[in-house]
Amino acid sequence: MGETKGQPTITVHMIGNAHIDPVWLWTVSEGRAEVLSTYRTAIALMKEFEGYVFTSGGAVTYQWVAQDDPDLFQAIRRAVAEGRWALVNGWWLQPDCNIPSGESFARHALYGQRYLQANFGRRARVGYNVDSFGHAGTLPQLLRLGGLESYVFFRPGPHEKALPLGPFWWEAPGGARVLACRPPLHYGSPGDVDIAERVLAAAAEAPENLPLVMCFYGVGNHGGGPTRQSVQGILELQKREDSVRPIFSSPERYFEEVRQRSLDWPVVRDELQHHSRGCYTALSRVKRENRRAEHALLCAERLATVASLSCNAPRATARLAEAWQEVLFNQFHDILAGTSIRKAYEEVWQAYERVQHTAAAIQDAALDALSAQVSVADRGRGNPFLVWNPLPWERTEAVRFSVPLGDWRYDFRGTRFPVRAEVEDSEGAQVPCQIVGVELDYNTYIVHLEAWVSVPGLGARALYVTLYEGEAPAKDEPIYTDTLENGIYRLRFDPQGGYLASLWDLEHHVEYLAGLAALPLVIDDPSDTWSHDVAAFREVCGRFQALGPAELTHAGPVRQTVRLRSAWGNSRITQEVTLYRDTRAIDVTMTVDWREQLKMLKLAFPLKLGQPVVTASAPYGWVTRQANGEEEPCQEWVDLSGVAGGEMRGLCLVNDCKYGYDALDNELRLSILRSPIYAFHKPRQIVPGVIYHYIDQGEQVLRYRLLPHLGHWESVNPVRASYELHEPLLVRPTTPHQGPWGEEAWLRVLPEHVVLTTIKLAEDDGRLLVRGYETVGRPARVTLVSDILGQSWSHDVGPHEIWTLALPLDGGAPVPLNVLEERL
Repeated sequence: MGETKGQPTITVHMIGNAHIDPVWLWTVSEGRAEVLSTYRTAIALMKEFEGYVFTSGGAVTYQWVAQDDPDLFQAIRRAVAEGRWALVNGWWLQPDCNIPSGESFARHALYGQRYLQANFGRRARVGYNVDSFGHAGTLPQLLRLGGLESYVFFRPGPHEKALPLGPFWWEAPGGARVLACRPPLHYGSPGDVDIAERVLAAAAEAPENLPLVMCFYGVGNHGGGPTRQSVQGILELQKREDSVRPIFSSPERYFEEVRQRSLDWPVVRDELQHHSRGCYTALSRVKRENRRAEHALLCAERLATVASLSCNAPRATARLAEAWQEVLFNQFHDILAGTSIRKAYEEVWQAYERVQHTAAAIQDAALDALSAQVSVADRGRGNPFLVWNPLPWERTEAVRFSVPLGDWRYDFRGTRFPVRAEVEDSEGAQVPCQIVGVELDYNTYIVHLEAWVSVPGLGARALYVTLYEGEAPAKDEPIYTDTLENGIYRLRFDPQGGYLASLWDLEHHVEYLAGLAALPLVIDDPSDTWSHDVAAFREVCGRFQALGPAELTHAGPVRQTVRLRSAWGNSRITQEVTLYRDTRAIDVTMTVDWREQLKMLKLAFPLKLGQPVVTASAPYGWVTRQANGEEEPCQEWVDLSGVAGGEMRGLCLVNDCKYGYDALDNELRLSILRSPIYAFHKPRQIVPGVIYHYIDQGEQVLRYRLLPHLGHWESVNPVRASYELHEPLLVRPTTPHQGPWGEEAWLRVLPEHVVLTTIKLAEDDGRLLVRGYETVGRPARVTLVSDILGQSWSHDVGPHEIWTLALPLDGGAPVPLNVLEERL
């Protein structure tokens, strides 16, 4: 390392770290053991080398150490207090940074930072996701609200996205920003690395106006960390008088020195993408389980909060936190991306089962307590039910009942049959309903029916169901049709292909489709599990063909449904397309039986529009993108809009378990599944005669909702529509009783372009907290009204703002908080 005269000394902040994948090509038990081994090595090096600093993040790893080796945990606590062990990340672990919901990221910060504060007396200040496969553009606001001022990452690399050299401001929609940096080289180094060469390589990447740079070193992935040889090499370099000066440091110290210089850093108002685009779609089940778990916990928590505050029901805070932490762990980037080994997912599925069991138990207990508060009149006829709305706005939609014709003794010989149902409200008014299925179980007929109801926000409505008996049908003859109408839309189906051929707006005389839609396309996909270096999946090698004409399965006052069956190769698809009454939406349930390998399945929607623009949901927000055909991440919805006939129009696609799409010009394609080999990483090649295990074999179910619109996408409110798709109305059988509540809202939120996602009790003191965000980029006065409590609260929010409020129950003003539940 020779001195260069006239140049300022470059300080190289040496970041000793060990990236630990708790799950990847090994199971969690092996990852947990590696955490202990790596942390013991770090403490040993601190004892041997004065000044050595180690950096690590992920609250769950410290929880493991506290449980498995209390003495080591105490040694880490002392090292933190001495400033030699740097706490970073501030989240439960390093998750995938595209797929988790906005609320999941809020919980990562809440539980991660609380753990660090409680056990180390301080929190992380630097966000740290060095191996995550891209970073959503809405994250800076969530980072700041979680107490993180800076952010360090490595992916996407310089070959995947051009970014400023050194530090830059990463800014989210709405203006929240963090000071971010993509350091040179890589977060890990081999055990035999030439540390002098690595220091020089990092120094060469220092910006011209900033003689500071980070240099990560340490064996990673399966843990390990810096070697004794590397630490000794840094100490030797420190003895030299040179223009490059390595120091033992941490990301926090680096960012502190950067800030002291007060330079005008570049601003990046963009998402940090892309790396491994196949991960948006790989392993459908883990994506589906994640989405189901997030919404199950949100729904249960809202109802449990109301029950605790209004009925003195026991608090569920601790049980919810434990369940959330299981979900957060399974959002680790190699788990949620679908890139771990098969064996590792056995424990993942067990964890999701525990989460669903916990959520269901909490929800059931809350509904039992709440249902006792709602008056249900004795009308003398009909079986009474309470229909609950778990969302804080009024909803008008179909609700599904399952009503037994009687008990097991009622029709022991099977001579009675249900042929008709009536549903009435508490005033005796008829409610539109229809039978959608009859099932034999418990030695009686179970009647599945749907009714069209309006239910107040976080409130209930009483309905009364009467079943009528008659003669069982002699034969179930199929009815074929090529058209559905509900007075708003007319759908026409192609008889040859089994696809949607026309989506006609009856009111505005507009055709939305430019060709066959809901079209299953088979894409050739020889890439590895991650799809390294793949930007787009466009090689169509086949499309599904109809197995028969469209069959009308339901036709009544609530809904009409057509069933489409198609096949390609050894795979089969059934799509049930439904038009509900008075609804500007098309609902589809898609069942896929997939038997292909090294292929991808997409669902195509060509639209009649020009100048296309994509708007895709992101964690607690959205981003706009070009329709350039590249694979992109989304969350619960994606929209393709453009100009036709001189006006804006488009189609918004909401789904219940998918996270990838592409759009090229006027065609939107939702990515349904991929079938690579499990955990198959390039440059490995397929060897003849070897047994391989392919992802996504067998049956899976997707529900999606099409929202055509004239004007901009905001008019169909896809955020609220997605919550309604994921959290249906809940039905509870009940008996007539008196209660203090009527059919009123416990809480409703205004205006419509604000969504309230979370209603919870504060972790410490049980205050009522609510969280939501502004969804279209306009300022809003958030108004929260409780008809039952006779209270209302108002608070002004800015465009794209994520807000958390404490709502005093004594009539005071709401108190703004961050996601750590601290006052702003």
